[in-house]
Amino acid sequence: MQNIKIEYKEVPRWSPQDPEMLEYMDENGFAVVANVLSREETNTAIGLIWDYLEELGTGIDRNDVATWDNDRWPTAVHGGILPSHGIGHSQAQWYIRSVPTVKEAFANLWQDDELLVSFDGVALWRPWTYQRNWKTNEGPSWLHIDQHPLGRPGKHCVQGLVNLLPTSPQTGGNVMVPGSHRRFEAIPEMYKERLERIHPTIDHFRFPKDDPLLADAKPVICHMEPGDLMLWDSRTIHCSSPGMGTPDFDDRLFRAASLICMMPKEKSNEKVIAKRRAAVETVTSTTNWSDRFINADEFPQVLEDLASGRFKLPTAPELNDYQKALVG
Repeated sequence: MQNIKIEYKEVPRWSPQDPEMLEYMDENGFAVVANVLSREETNTAIGLIWDYLEELGTGIDRNDVATWDNDRWPTAVHGGILPSHGIGHSQAQWYIRSVPTVKEAFANLWQDDELLVSFDGVALWRPWTYQRNWKTNEGPSWLHIDQHPLGRPGKHCVQGLVNLLPTSPQTGGNVMVPGSHRRFEAIPEMYKERLERIHPTIDHFRFPKDDPLLADAKPVICHMEPGDLMLWDSRTIHCSSPGMGTPDFDDRLFRAASLICMMPKEKSNEKVIAKRRAAVETVTSTTNWSDRFINADEFPQVLEDLASGRFKLPTAPELNDYQKALVG
């Protein structure tokens, strides 16, 4: 997008229970929480993600980048996100969700301790310096929000990701447009025809490429340390982007991030919660929403791969009481 430039930026990194984080979030639409995972926990999480990938049975070897080709890699959607094939109930994802500091950060935001967790996947960026077609979508070409302005007016959801690898201007990361959640109410008027084509239950609105209405936007990629948690209001304009330079390595991942969203249980209902409990047994992944049941295994990009049977899915997890409470 020629009229929008991304800046890689150091931003405040808050403690999970810092009340000032709430003010920053209200002003900017996002916040970075420092060290929700320790370095040891981060390393454990990365190891468990590789366990998941290798146990899919396609021949992936964490120590051999040549085995990370598209024929063996699980289905990835925009932004290098792995949304399905049991990833939402992998040991890796349940391990990360169960670190108490992760919930503390969401509980601080909602001022509510009774939360339900999404069954999201992970974002993994293979080194495009090794294979050019592994490069993910270029930054502001897919700026979007994850909440329908008519179907869900007001504040509904705070999304999150736990960063597991060092970030840099070369590797890139998530792109946020500070303060853009305050533009949300104007979208129906500014994009009337475009919005009319999107059903109110579809919580994804993508802004046109080279959108002149976003010419004044100043998107940032926030510096994040391994173990940091990024939180953002679903009304905030965002995407992800490769870096502004070229990394100097080609034998390891550029990025690994666990997608995690927690919402108050009171936003959900018994019908949805029953589906969530069943999803644990069937290792069904979902999107970030916990007040609706949106099956990520039904994404068009995923269905064909699921039907092929080439991936060995993980077994249903045995959850402890803390984890069961996050299911509902």
